[in-house]
Amino acid sequence: MPEFRDRARQLVRTVQQIAGLRGAVQEASVLAQSSATLIETGYDNWNNGVTFYTLTLEVPIPVYVQLDKGRTAIEKSIHRRVSELTRTEAGVSITEVVISPELAEDVPSSDEIPGEQSEPTPIFWSPGHFRLFVTHVSAMKKAAHSIKAALASYQIAGFVAHDDIEPAKEWQAEIESALRTMDALTAIISPEFVASVWCDQEVGIAVGRGKLVVPLRVGADPHGFLGKYQAITIEKGATASDIARRIFDVLVKHDQAYARMADALIERLARSSSWEMAKKSMTLLEQVPKLNRDQVARLVRTIDENLQVKDAFGVPERIKSIVGRLGQPDAS
Repeated sequence: MPEFRDRARQLVRTVQQIAGLRGAVQEASVLAQSSATLIETGYDNWNNGVTFYTLTLEVPIPVYVQLDKGRTAIEKSIHRRVSELTRTEAGVSITEVVISPELAEDVPSSDEIPGEQSEPTPIFWSPGHFRLFVTHVSAMKKAAHSIKAALASYQIAGFVAHDDIEPAKEWQAEIESALRTMDALTAIISPEFVASVWCDQEVGIAVGRGKLVVPLRVGADPHGFLGKYQAITIEKGATASDIARRIFDVLVKHDQAYARMADALIERLARSSSWEMAKKSMTLLEQVPKLNRDQVARLVRTIDENLQVKDAFGVPERIKSIVGRLGQPDAS
């Protein structure tokens, strides 16, 4: 068994999963993007001896800046979770958690020039999920939130924005960040949608970035750029779960979305916390039309890395079957 100070990464990944399952999205995102180290800070002879450690979490500079004044609260929350996880460990104690930025290189490369670097993942996206921007008018706000909640069952994180009031600068910046980092967009097209300048702009950005747009027809037909996309007609009485399933069915098969959807579903399988979850994840994953080399390797590793996958009846065999059927070992 590795020494305690060598288990930092294992502890952090466990706490990350716990935080995610308990709805602490920002905390889980920080942990997912961190590099963890346990530093020995002291020793006490009391009660057969106790070694004290500080858990340091180095995160990308943009992530550190985003945390701003909330950093101390997140450090304390992570410390509580780590302490709970290690409470049965004899002779060791983690006294604090410190989040710090990764040190920049002495000479930045050309792709690190401000304004030209790729944008870090905003903390409102759940780690390891497909990112779906949900555009809608304020009258459909409740429906949008219900659909977002239902999409989580498919490892899809929804970003819900609305035009209830004229957006403040900060809110507009958050919307813009979501639009820059989304994988696809779905538009709830109600009769009021056509008159919304904000919704039209959001759709235009998605089209301009070459992202898949999934229109939901709710009392109105797609217009403008939306007209070229096959819309999903939402019948009266359809539940959020029904709608989420139909959105997933489009994303998992479409050329513009299936690769990212496959990444998300493999991550869902890798994080399975039960045999049942592993089986459900495989059922979803089996609908993907193709896997690339990295996805095949990641999928196969889940058998050795997660006992819930390895011991789930039939799952290892289903993984081997899907790799043989869909895997493209020479593709990138």
